[in-house]
Amino acid sequence: MMQKHVVGNKAVAALLAVGLAVSMGACGGNGAQGQPSGTGSASTAGESRVSKATAAFFDSKTEIPAEQAFGTKSVWFDKGSGVDIDDESTVDYIYVFDGKGSVTAYQTGYYPSTDNGAVTTTYGDLLGLSEDELIQLAKDRDKDCFDNARENYLSTSAKFFADKAEQDTAKAGEITKKGEEFQKTLSKTEYEEPAAKPFYLKANSSEEMLSFQIRRFNEQYADYYLEGSSNAGTFETVTKDLDLKPIDTVQLDGMRLQGYSRIVTSVGPNNKGFTGMEQ
Repeated sequence: MMQKHVVGNKAVAALLAVGLAVSMGACGGNGAQGQPSGTGSASTAGESRVSKATAAFFDSKTEIPAEQAFGTKSVWFDKGSGVDIDDESTVDYIYVFDGKGSVTAYQTGYYPSTDNGAVTTTYGDLLGLSEDELIQLAKDRDKDCFDNARENYLSTSAKFFADKAEQDTAKAGEITKKGEEFQKTLSKTEYEEPAAKPFYLKANSSEEMLSFQIRRFNEQYADYYLEGSSNAGTFETVTKDLDLKPIDTVQLDGMRLQGYSRIVTSVGPNNKGFTGMEQ
């Protein structure tokens, strides 16, 4: 008798059930893992902290070179490339420099293709926060990004394996089994807080850069696993290179920002600004 393999929507549901069962067991069975989290509200943040100043990390009457800026214990925000800043602008990473040559990168923005479980942090969310509160926000949002990315990947990878099984009916059973294994591995993947990494300042004839490594969740490894890799490979380490072209001051309601074309920080009223690397 020819055995029929479940494919299509039923296969997706079956694979998701495998992942959900493991995931619920890991979190005590409350079933809350898939709920979107970490969405920020700039207007609420601004209204509730209007009388409280945001932590300022520099207030120098002379310009600060890049070596001194990033060698100072401080918190910086990834502003994106060519993006004008206002209360509603998003902050996708927050960088915490320890003053000892290392930086910890926290992911604070996640925008899945499925439009489900996005994590958004805006400059409005930062208004009125102390240094400790900024760092705690960064930690909370980083975990939100991981949790939501994992839940989305459970769904998209289940569909990936189900589609592959439907396309190759001769190997549908093998593919479905691989999918179930992948779901179990993914469901057991636990959050790890980012570690501090050394940073480097580098220059060539045309530009100066701040460079360091970050570790992030990767949603691209289901195909490698299907091809025979034993590693689900859900994390990857990439190098961040941020341009160090100084920019003009940006004044928000309760927060003064200065820095460079890709990275800014909160400063006091007297801070003159930042320069590139010392010659």
